[in-house]
Amino acid sequence: MAESLPTHRAARRKIPKPLVRLIRLVLIAVTAWLLLRLLRGVDWGEVGYALTHLSWWQIAVLLVAMVIRRSVLAAPLALLIAGLSYLRAMVSDVAAAAVATIAPSPGDVVLRLAMLRSWGINATDAASGLTLATTLFYVARLAAPVFGFLIFWAARDFYGPFAWSALIFGAGSAVLLGGLLYALRAERTAATIGRLLGRLFQRVRPSSAGPAAWEERLVSFQSHSAGRMRQRGSLTVLSQLILILVEAGVLVLCVGFVGVQLDSTAVILMICSFMVVYPLTGLPLMGAGVLDATYAAFVSDHSAIEATDLVAGLLVWRVAVQLVPVIVGLATVLVWRRLTWNR
Repeated sequence: MAESLPTHRAARRKIPKPLVRLIRLVLIAVTAWLLLRLLRGVDWGEVGYALTHLSWWQIAVLLVAMVIRRSVLAAPLALLIAGLSYLRAMVSDVAAAAVATIAPSPGDVVLRLAMLRSWGINATDAASGLTLATTLFYVARLAAPVFGFLIFWAARDFYGPFAWSALIFGAGSAVLLGGLLYALRAERTAATIGRLLGRLFQRVRPSSAGPAAWEERLVSFQSHSAGRMRQRGSLTVLSQLILILVEAGVLVLCVGFVGVQLDSTAVILMICSFMVVYPLTGLPLMGAGVLDATYAAFVSDHSAIEATDLVAGLLVWRVAVQLVPVIVGLATVLVWRRLTWNR
């Protein structure tokens, strides 16, 4: 019996280890090729000069842009969680973003729930709002390449890599959206899953709540989520579409501030390229390296913009959207914990 166990486990393994290793090697090779293509010919002295010679008004504009970006990012939470003010939604969002940058998931979710609980938000409201906001964010993130491809095709030309990105990520977005819409209508499914979870937890821990209690919890969660989406779903989806444009606009702003001459053709190219690579922001550190190299390759292939300028603009962008929010977010967490402990 003991000898047959390893064989049974090996039979159940869906992906062979050699194939997993091969996929990893291919990903590393592609990433390395993109990075080498980006770094080749970059004048790092000029990059450093561009980063250290931003004028005071450019820094002020970037700070304003960061506030706008954070307000748009926080909009789904404020819309989907009853009783949560817009300011507290922004506080929760920037704090969770900082934790997600330096700590593995689900640390950011735990922090969000703790903050919402400390503000008196109902547990069902908090869990439902966070689930819906996160799901819709990923739907929009995966759908961004579709918009980028369509805009580029209409404004300039058909481009194969953009089309493949739109097809692959767009399909993922459609599947995720379809699953969400089904879950919001599937009260019977929620009840069935609740009963199954209740039985499972009772087997592991007999003193835990039974199938009836878990059925009630999941049905309440499902009906509450469906109600919030009926009330605020349209505004939430609109905020996610606005977010994509704001994110692309901030990057264009950063590239322009390092000395790139921007015209309508260049702006359309940069916005579309960013939309196409936007799903890569879901990688650790917002896809640092991979996103930058892919974006620079797309832009440089269709314009005369120098790689040096693109690298400088991307570095300014990462300071604005990653470094500054992490500092602000960690300070926010410290202030929140001090205020919570003093109660």
